[in-house]
Amino acid sequence: MANTEAPVRFTESAKANLLPLVHEGKMPEPFIRVGMKGGTCGGTYVLGFDSKTEFDEEYVIDEIPLLIDRRQLLFVLGTEIDFEARANGFYLHKPATL
Repeated sequence: MANTEAPVRFTESAKANLLPLVHEGKMPEPFIRVGMKGGTCGGTYVLGFDSKTEFDEEYVIDEIPLLIDRRQLLFVLGTEIDFEARANGFYLHKPATL
């Protein structure tokens, strides 16, 4: 069952590029995954298509099915997913916290 509170957000540009894949059934896997790779201090963000595992929390944000490994959730909270063609597509932005 999907959670209702969104831990990340999609910009309008990201939604415009993802929603056609969702609506037309053209996603290579059933979910978009947001997470971390290589550890939380020196790690990098991960964005891709994936299937659900036992560690995942499932969300539907603006009609986009999303997975986040619950062990990485605190590290991706507040992340913004954006799309910019001149920046080679999708990228993640984590706003600075006070």
